[in-house]
Amino acid sequence: TEAEAEILGAPEKHVKLGTILRLVCIMHHTTEALSYVFWYRGNEMINYDSEDGTGSVIVESDDHTSVLMVTRASRHHSGNYTCAPSNTKPASILVHVLNGE
Repeated sequence: TEAEAEILGAPEKHVKLGTILRLVCIMHHTTEALSYVFWYRGNEMINYDSEDGTGSVIVESDDHTSVLMVTRASRHHSGNYTCAPSNTKPASILVHVLNGE
């Protein structure tokens, strides 16, 4: 069986403006520990531990899981996110950041 990633809650996730956006990517059928995980929004690679004026982006990974967290979700955090681990088929999720209630 081919190693593959899964993002919990896929294919779509809705979060409120200003709340925490948390994406959990789990690796299945992997025989080795991860050496790296890349996260993308659209075609753009996400910089870890970056401040983009709208809350920080934190990525924590262990042997079979990677968690992407945005501390305050804003409109521009909407989009298609992809988790691409080493030697593993990537997974995607569509995130919608919604106004208030």
